[in-house]
Amino acid sequence: MPAYEEHDIPVISIGNGDQAINTHRLDTLLKLRKVLKDLDVDLVHTLHFSGDYFGRLAALGLGVPVVSHIRNIKSERKAKRRVINKLLSWCTTQYLSVSQAAAKTIERDHNVAKRPVRVLYNAVDPKKLDVAPRDLETEYGLRGKTVIGVGRVVKQKNFDRLIKAMAIVKGRVPEASLLILGDGSMMPDLKRLRSELGLERDVCLAGFVANTEIPAHLRASSILAMPSDYEGLPITHVEALFCGLPAVISEHVPSAEIAAESSLICTTEVEDIADKIALLLENDELHASMAQKALDAAPQFSMENYLTQLKAVYDDLL
Repeated sequence: MPAYEEHDIPVISIGNGDQAINTHRLDTLLKLRKVLKDLDVDLVHTLHFSGDYFGRLAALGLGVPVVSHIRNIKSERKAKRRVINKLLSWCTTQYLSVSQAAAKTIERDHNVAKRPVRVLYNAVDPKKLDVAPRDLETEYGLRGKTVIGVGRVVKQKNFDRLIKAMAIVKGRVPEASLLILGDGSMMPDLKRLRSELGLERDVCLAGFVANTEIPAHLRASSILAMPSDYEGLPITHVEALFCGLPAVISEHVPSAEIAAESSLICTTEVEDIADKIALLLENDELHASMAQKALDAAPQFSMENYLTQLKAVYDDLL
């Protein structure tokens, strides 16, 4: 909110808390529809799930195009949501997806109305990445080559497998360390696992770190590790490109679409994660080559290019 206010962008709130976005909340739907009518909007751009649900229903009959922006490849587990997603495709003018993999999810799980789908890869502002690297030894006590993982500490991210993989990596690259930025429900489990493996000095669980601080951590690291079960198109990996940071990502992470030459692809098996990380840490020539390829690929994913593409979508619809 302070960022919006700083740039004089008005924000209208129609409800606070999780209760306001329950699908049965007719009052939320009616409030949103009134706002759309009062503002005489030209276009509605939504994000799933709650935004897609309320936004598309509230826009019915207003005669404006509706964009549904899908940012994940995960299929909904709840039958009700799966049905709603399909029905709401008839209330959608255009789908946007953050990756080809997400576009396939749209076609499989959403788009029974056969609306057009366009891929718009995530982007970042390069100016915000032009920062000095953090001193990981002073701040976290980490020495040597550091592998970094970034994200919510939840099952999807497989940080537990990453910690187990580091126990193997240490046998090949003794000076290697691991830094995980993020917090979540699995934090107690990760701390217990770290202790069981005797990695207290080599694995740092830093907890929550503000988004603005992540680039400085990336610049101080050697490898980005992302062995997730699923992703959409991770912003962190786009930031890593601008930082010249090679990555080890699982076969389920769609950023391989934009960073294939600067990434090693692994399965979610501990041994394979460890093997790919160790390979990059051991081979300085390979690491340098992939770092350069990351920098070469980065410019096309600048926020300036993103806005040009997004405006083209809006121009086409309007």
